[in-house]
Amino acid sequence: MGFLNWLQNTDQGIFLFILSFANAIVLPVGPEVAFVPILMVSHEKFLSYAMYCVVGNVLGLMLIYTVSYFWSQTFMDRYISQEKIEKGVDVFSRYGPWALVIASMFPVFPYRILVIISGCLKQRAITVFSFLLLGKTLRFFGYGFLIAKLGESVTKYLR
Repeated sequence: MGFLNWLQNTDQGIFLFILSFANAIVLPVGPEVAFVPILMVSHEKFLSYAMYCVVGNVLGLMLIYTVSYFWSQTFMDRYISQEKIEKGVDVFSRYGPWALVIASMFPVFPYRILVIISGCLKQRAITVFSFLLLGKTLRFFGYGFLIAKLGESVTKYLR
């Protein structure tokens, strides 16, 4: 019962922020791994916790964008295969920055690669960040809303 007590009696916002920031840069596991259980025990805080996740993730992606913007050729040659670059450029030529919204809403899409490619293609920063913010807001607030509405019944079922 110690873990549940820790989840209920501790503000998890900073933890979610750090996890989301790390996920945007290098961590392969999404913040949902912690976000969902935390909201299950304190679903009344979903607005603030979702905001921590959105801000942490978008700030981490801003860092990736900035690095790829200024060191694009080195970054692409070293860390991204030619096949992924071609796919990313194809996605941007088809869907424009809306590709960032779709990719950032679902954890299975390689949104980091699209952010790197958008930096390498020198897309406008305000456009990239606006679309990322939209996608991440829909993602985390959508999860939060569902858990806040369904969390009580799921928690009762699990007990």
